[in-house]
Amino acid sequence: MSMYRQKNTEKGTRTTEIVRETDRDKHVLLQMLDLHRQKVDPVDLMQMLYLTSSCVEDNVPQNPTELSTVFLRRLWLYHPQARDTSCEVVAGAYTVARPPEVDESSQCAINPLDLVAAVFMTTNSFLQQEIANRMVLSHFAVPLYLPPVYPEKRGTFLLSPFRGVLGRWKSHSLDESRNIMKNMASSRMPFLSAVRLGHCSVSKSRVLNRVLGGSHELHECFTNRNTDGGQLPRILSDGLIEVSWNLSMADQDNKVFPNPLLMANLRGDAAECNKQVSLLCYASAILLVFCGNLGMKERKLLSSWRDNASHLILIDCSEAMQGDAGSEECEHEKMKNILIKDLELSEECVINAHDGNEENLAWRLSYAMNKLVSHLHPTNLVAAAGVASDLNMKVDEDELSQMAFTEVEEVLNGIESGVSKFLEEQLPLQGPRWKQLCDVEQKQGKLKEDVHLSLSQESSGGNKGLVEEFMSYKLTEAMKTFLEALFTYDTTKRAFFLSWMRVKLQVMQLDKLSDTEEDQQQGPCIGLEHFLREMGLIYERYFRGPTNELYNMFSLPYLAAELLLYGVPLELFDGDASVFPLNWVYSVLYEVYKQVPQNSRMRVLTTFGFHDSKNAELLSSLFGVSFPKWGQRHIKGAYMLLLSLPDNIRMQLDCEFLILIVTEGLNFLHAGQTEESLLHANQLATFVSGLSDVTLVNLPQEGLAGTQNNLQIAVNAVLHTRDLPRKPDFQVVSEGPAKDAKILSCVIDILNQKKSLGTEGGNINHSLVGPWTDQNLFSETDQIYSDAVLELKQSLLAVLHNKATTCQPTCMGAFMEHMCNFWETVKNLTFATGLEDTHAAGPLIGLCTKVVEGEEQLGHRIKCWVEGLDNRISELEESASQSGDYVDDPDGVHRILDEEAAMLINSESDKLKSSLWDYFRQEDIDMAFVEPYKSNLLERVSSTEQQAVHGLNPKIETAIIRHDMSVKMQALLTALEAALEVRLRSLLERCKNNNNFIDDKQLEEEFIQVWNDIPSNLELLPIETHEIRAKVIEKLRENLQSRGLKKQKVKLRNHQNGFTVKNGHLALRSKMKRTLKHNKEVAQRFTDNLIEDCDKRVSEKLKHKEDYSDSYMREILAIVDKGLEVLKMESFVMKPKFEADLKGYICSKATESFQNMQNLLKRERETKENFLYETQERHLLDFIHNFRRRDQCQKAAWEFTNQCLRPAALDFIYTSLERQIFDDILQGANGHVYSLPKTFHYHLLKELLLEDNFEKFLEYLQSNESYCRKRIEGIIVEHLSGSVMIEDRREQRMQQICQRMENSINLISEDGGTGQSNARQLLESVCAVLQSPGDVTVSADSLRMPLFEVIPQRENFITQLKECVAELSLSLVQEFGENEDVIEVPEDLSYKLQDLLYDHIKGCDEQCSILQSSV
Repeated sequence: MSMYRQKNTEKGTRTTEIVRETDRDKHVLLQMLDLHRQKVDPVDLMQMLYLTSSCVEDNVPQNPTELSTVFLRRLWLYHPQARDTSCEVVAGAYTVARPPEVDESSQCAINPLDLVAAVFMTTNSFLQQEIANRMVLSHFAVPLYLPPVYPEKRGTFLLSPFRGVLGRWKSHSLDESRNIMKNMASSRMPFLSAVRLGHCSVSKSRVLNRVLGGSHELHECFTNRNTDGGQLPRILSDGLIEVSWNLSMADQDNKVFPNPLLMANLRGDAAECNKQVSLLCYASAILLVFCGNLGMKERKLLSSWRDNASHLILIDCSEAMQGDAGSEECEHEKMKNILIKDLELSEECVINAHDGNEENLAWRLSYAMNKLVSHLHPTNLVAAAGVASDLNMKVDEDELSQMAFTEVEEVLNGIESGVSKFLEEQLPLQGPRWKQLCDVEQKQGKLKEDVHLSLSQESSGGNKGLVEEFMSYKLTEAMKTFLEALFTYDTTKRAFFLSWMRVKLQVMQLDKLSDTEEDQQQGPCIGLEHFLREMGLIYERYFRGPTNELYNMFSLPYLAAELLLYGVPLELFDGDASVFPLNWVYSVLYEVYKQVPQNSRMRVLTTFGFHDSKNAELLSSLFGVSFPKWGQRHIKGAYMLLLSLPDNIRMQLDCEFLILIVTEGLNFLHAGQTEESLLHANQLATFVSGLSDVTLVNLPQEGLAGTQNNLQIAVNAVLHTRDLPRKPDFQVVSEGPAKDAKILSCVIDILNQKKSLGTEGGNINHSLVGPWTDQNLFSETDQIYSDAVLELKQSLLAVLHNKATTCQPTCMGAFMEHMCNFWETVKNLTFATGLEDTHAAGPLIGLCTKVVEGEEQLGHRIKCWVEGLDNRISELEESASQSGDYVDDPDGVHRILDEEAAMLINSESDKLKSSLWDYFRQEDIDMAFVEPYKSNLLERVSSTEQQAVHGLNPKIETAIIRHDMSVKMQALLTALEAALEVRLRSLLERCKNNNNFIDDKQLEEEFIQVWNDIPSNLELLPIETHEIRAKVIEKLRENLQSRGLKKQKVKLRNHQNGFTVKNGHLALRSKMKRTLKHNKEVAQRFTDNLIEDCDKRVSEKLKHKEDYSDSYMREILAIVDKGLEVLKMESFVMKPKFEADLKGYICSKATESFQNMQNLLKRERETKENFLYETQERHLLDFIHNFRRRDQCQKAAWEFTNQCLRPAALDFIYTSLERQIFDDILQGANGHVYSLPKTFHYHLLKELLLEDNFEKFLEYLQSNESYCRKRIEGIIVEHLSGSVMIEDRREQRMQQICQRMENSINLISEDGGTGQSNARQLLESVCAVLQSPGDVTVSADSLRMPLFEVIPQRENFITQLKECVAELSLSLVQEFGENEDVIEVPEDLSYKLQDLLYDHIKGCDEQCSILQSSV
């Protein structure tokens, strides 16, 4: 569909001109997205860092040119709406023609699939890897095949993006259940594909979402026509193949499929995508075909696909079954049966979807696939790429990538023999010798000033031997090849090499892991970081002694600097050896210093977390950077990156670069953990914190084993860095509402003497649970994480901005100098609080734990008290109405509640203070350490108490208003519930009769109509928001001008300290020394009385809760004018300034009072509006929920009746008829003829003789059985045509079965529903009761459909079942009574009767000798 849309093209063959128009559509779409500049290099990782860093808010794109950037930014935040194409301005020079079915209110500019395809077409493979990884974690389908923009080009099979994607699932083998993590490009699993042939009434992608999601809520893995923008035409993505996985971590009972599988989805009509379908036929194990028509063209295509596909499942979505003519239906079924036979498809592999019920279709499709999945041959994407190459498709891994892969193979040659052996032979410098050497050197540093020189000499002796062993190193083959690959001038090849190194090491190690978590913490692991560390140690070796083997040693810092600027982190601290490689890091940063612009200003942000804190993932979401991940590499230490800031953030932070430092593996738990390991963890945390301007402490989830030392390490870092010249600001984040985060925040506040008014520290950011913690790859992500990350980013930037106002940024040279000096301090443990005392922070943590627990207890008590306010208000009002204590006092309830709240808060505050004093009295507390912080602790408790009091007042006001509203709404709600029930039944009846689907929007309209029809006494009058101060000043000016005081300055005076008559207020002749004091006293008394009169008048107005009016001020000013006239009668004279100041003072007091009243009225109105809105929303949701549940129950009842009860009833009715008719024939007038075989054959031969018909006699001789059956058929037809008893018997049986069905339902309803949680279990109980006598058979196979998983309201469901049974009984009566002259019987009844009669009269089946000789 063209984006120009100038004219509609005529139907016919596709011409070259139309193809060119389609090509223009694609080019115009790229131009609209600002992605059309083909000569510009594709977007890469460095550009992505710049784009992500500048993102501080989730704003809607202004126009389509911003869509690709916003998509990437949101994807890095794992935003569930990353694919949304909504814009502020949709229309423009180039817009996609909008089909009539598109919602007019939609602001989507293009189809979401076109956006995804365009981004993949304009990004390089390294960025595509990051995009694919995040799309998988966000549960989005990822493109596997990109169709060409121009027809003469080849499409691209994307393999490289999946190289870095990891999948995790639970394997349920016979002997054990274990977690598995694999690389998704090379992991082998069943490959399923889905294609659409022609137009389908159902949405293929939505059905696939249901299939992958199982019984869970429907997720938007594949975008579909219900997705916002999904109805827009696909321009770039027609012919796109995207994939998703089903990797369940749930229990076996809840899994959709027994094994993980890969699902591919072809976009567009498969008839126009021959090459893509060929790829899917050859590569996939099952081809799912959603077929919209079964014409000749479609049958030919299906036959060709069946020849190439291993298995094929046909979903018939054609609309031929909906035709009025029965001939069309028969013709369609006839063609389908022929096609099924030609395709050799089993019954389970053909699914009808004529009814359009996608939920049932998904269930039937899952059932069919489950029967095949366990027998399928697994494959992987690497093998599929080979098939694509054979089909002349372009595979994205080109020759340069393959060259880099070959180099990686050379580097890792020999690693198959074991990681430990490879590390020992190829990376020997980072072995135990390096750790021992670092340990000895640190001990020597501490002993330099020690008088015990013998210890120093002894250490020197050991050091010399270690240095000699260290210097004996020879460059290994692996490191030689590794360095040669990095020293290439082709930066793209080097990037491929680094990418392949990560992927190869990842895949190799994941294949050996049997469990994701436990096994990663056992045995040696290896990653790219180990090779980069070895490179640094080669350089460090030069400074330990003379060496002749330099091997480009002085080029290594330049190489590392290039990698650092490219985005490869530099190891700042070797956590395994607990050492800062000073020479290496200093040299690398010096090279960086030479490459960045001179006088570049920098700030430092450090994130240190513990071994399970997901620091790398957090920084990746914040800034788009990529740090080593502890969970995959097993490397321990600190790393740094240099991030160039975008212009908007440079202005805010007053610097050009941001140095990011992150720790991994801190406080790693292992069997041999000792005090020394805790000391090393303290060194690492203190070192990285001391380098930063802002330190972000990332705490893991609570409940993990061994996290008791995390707080000790974090608090020690705060203690050791608080006295530095550039003291860092600490921020705390946690995965969820962790108690440790609150304790650490409290410690930071106490140490920094912050008087926090909140019950939680202002430096805590909760709800940072990312998608990597999810147990199921197909569970839906939400927006909580992305919002929390943006909030955290804004908080960090605000703190850094505050830093910019208090201290100057650093430069690279100053940072390097500070880094070296601070390392000497850390290494030599020269702190006021010794690093070696790993438990020094214990008392402070204990005190803050008491404070946090007390605050939590106070919050819990307040929450419970607030929840019970409604009942308490009712009790107070009832008591007041009985005693009449404060009938005339509307604030009586409020005053009592305030007093009770104050008592509650004081009680809990006293308990908290008592627990603190008890803790102070403990003998093992170092009072000298905690004494300086005692006052801060008590001040925090007091501020918490004040905050609780301050926060409870609006809650009490709100509770009183809501209680009053709820009392007034009782009659409204009663009428509303009755009206909603009537409307609900009407809608259910409409759905039952017309089989229509009512969407939520229609239900909302129905609800609003009912809501508006209910009369209400709660109409809220609008409150005008006045600028009271401006209006008062205007009235004051008018008053002064009317009294001739135009020259007096109009100003509202400060009224906090009262009004005082000053000497300047009196006229000159009234300032006589002997009378001045008396005059001032008289004037002051008069002024006080006048002010009191005005205050009373204002209070009268406020008592009635009236909003401000100009008339009020005119009235108050009139009171002042009258008073001033009385004052003129005194012997002294006041200046005009006195009048202006007095009126300014009185107006100021009145202004504040009226403003407070207006604020109170606004709060009350907002509370009432919120209450009404919540009430309306709650009843709306209940209305929709009840309708959906009752509608599903109604459908379940009808489905059960039609699929189970009706067949069972017909079977019960007609099963006894055959025996009854048989007995009637034997007992009839000619019954003696059929009593014995001899008698029957005697009469048969007699008839033949009497008829004297040679042909019949010959037929009898040639086929005795055939002739007998034909004669029996005539007897049966003759008997049935004149039988009245059959009708009576059928009526009797029908009444019996209907009564038994009703009795079974009644019995279940009386049972109480024990163990029946959903409709399926209840209906199974009905079936069991109905079948208990043994003469009724009910097929319950259809009860496995998702329709019957609904949890019904038991009474309503029982009632609906009874109604369905009653209607079933009525329909059977009508069906039997439509034609009284014709008694309808089952089609197979005649055959069954023939069998019964023939078996009765056939005899021994042996012919006599006469008949044999005659034949």
